Amino acid sequence: MSRALQVCAGFVGLGMALTLGSCLSPQVGAPCPIPEKATEEQRQAALYNCFAVQIETLAPSRPQKDVDILFMIDNSRSMSPKQQALAVNIPKFIKKIESFGANYQVGVVTSDVGTTPNASFTYPNPDQAECNTFTGDDGLLQIKPCTQRTNLSAEARNACAALCTKPAFANATQLTTDGKPWISNIEGKTNVPPDLVPDPMNPGKMLDQGPITAFQCMALVGDGGCGMEAPLEGARRALDGHRTENKGFLRPGAALAVIFITDEEDCSVQMARRSETAPPTKDCQPGQPESWDCFNTDYRCLARSLQCDQPMSAQGPHTNCKERSDSFLDPISKYTKFFGSLTDKLVISGIWTLPSTTDGGKLVVQRSVAGTSSAFLSLSGGSDASCKYNGTDGRFSSVWGNAQRRLSAFADSFGKDDKGNPKALQLSICDIDKYESGLDKIAEYIKKIIDPNCLAIAPKMLNGQPLCLVGDVDKTEPQALPDKLFPICSASCCQGWANADQASTEDPTVRAACAAEAQDCFCAVQSTKVCSASKGWIGGVWRKDLQQPPYGKEPSFRCAGTPLQ
Repeated sequence: MSRALQVCAGFVGLGMALTLGSCLSPQVGAPCPIPEKATEEQRQAALYNCFAVQIETLAPSRPQKDVDILFMIDNSRSMSPKQQALAVNIPKFIKKIESFGANYQVGVVTSDVGTTPNASFTYPNPDQAECNTFTGDDGLLQIKPCTQRTNLSAEARNACAALCTKPAFANATQLTTDGKPWISNIEGKTNVPPDLVPDPMNPGKMLDQGPITAFQCMALVGDGGCGMEAPLEGARRALDGHRTENKGFLRPGAALAVIFITDEEDCSVQMARRSETAPPTKDCQPGQPESWDCFNTDYRCLARSLQCDQPMSAQGPHTNCKERSDSFLDPISKYTKFFGSLTDKLVISGIWTLPSTTDGGKLVVQRSVAGTSSAFLSLSGGSDASCKYNGTDGRFSSVWGNAQRRLSAFADSFGKDDKGNPKALQLSICDIDKYESGLDKIAEYIKKIIDPNCLAIAPKMLNGQPLCLVGDVDKTEPQALPDKLFPICSASCCQGWANADQASTEDPTVRAACAAEAQDCFCAVQSTKVCSASKGWIGGVWRKDLQQPPYGKEPSFRCAGTPLQ
């Protein structure tokens, strides 16, 4: 059957009131003038002309699967092994995101937003020269390859040398070809140099893993940032619009995933109280009034943001720890409100220290052997105050993390879903052997957000059925017409898509309603459950026996109707 006849047969099979004669090629009887030796491009153009006559404008309504992914990576002195472990495990994460058919953008921001109370202030400790800055990286998306960073420790340089080796990336001053400070892969087109490798699933073909290689080079942001980390503030600044360089990273209608990688407490200090972050310290004894300068800068953020049954200047166990009412840090609610206002398709995940000292928690404080005053207090080892790596990989034997409360409280502030599961996923920074599985879980969270397949078109209805062409197309040619059209699923199956909470083939409502379908089919139904009111149409494809799409293919929706805003 010719391509034109296939298309028309699909419409007739859907019960649409089109006559066969209206879509036949000239060889059978016009009005679709398709030359016998037409190229594929000419054939498609002729088909569009035919459809324009019969069903007004046929507009692409490919389900929107746009996601912007922000990695907030701590760049303080202890982070080199964690950054390396992240870079090693990122390929499968990126590949999984690509397997969803997502159009993604990936950016990296650091936890360094400056420490000094004003630009003219000089940080008094020369051993912490990296803290002598008012703005730090200030939320700027980091696109520089690690090979171009000069303030790396020997450990960080070794990690960079092991992972950022391809000349097109290692020798670049910037990793993207379009000058944007983020990596993108939109409709199969990336903005980074190619890195072609053999495709293990398709002998004779090559895969472009340029985005993966670029991410490995840029994720190694180094360990030259200030140790008073502010991951919440750093991520906020990356997205609040004040950096013109970041403009365009957040796309209207796209899902947003923010993934935090850090090994200490968040120290997002109120600007008006930044003077309380600077050295020196003085000796304070338990029972005496505790001021900000009783504690060294590494312990200060926790000590000045928590209130326990025992003084923070005392050694030993501390119990019933809660947030101080007079904390010098910005309230967590500030960040919950900010990120929640960006989109209703939000994924918050953290790879940080667990367990945490969330309200009612406990921790153990000790003095180092260096001295006896409160200035030498720090968190002790053990599960109540830290975590450490217990795996077998010798590269990561020094991995540890200090207790935190704010980050877990931030994650908890997003609540739970209707099944009682936390909406924000938390993983331990010390479980390096589990980074791969943890990132896989985060990818699955993202899949749930982008899977609903909200259409950009409100389809026109003909005899009660949506006027759509739906079928598989090559991922590299998403605008092409399908070689074979799917029929519409049964009414009960489509009702399942309309009623589902997730509106994906993973949803039990969809599976129960569509299990009896005898062939691959599609639904285009209204559902404001998972789409916003202005984009309340779901485009769902059910594949018989839950089969995967053909290799390299993805479903394409082309519907006549009204574009949604």
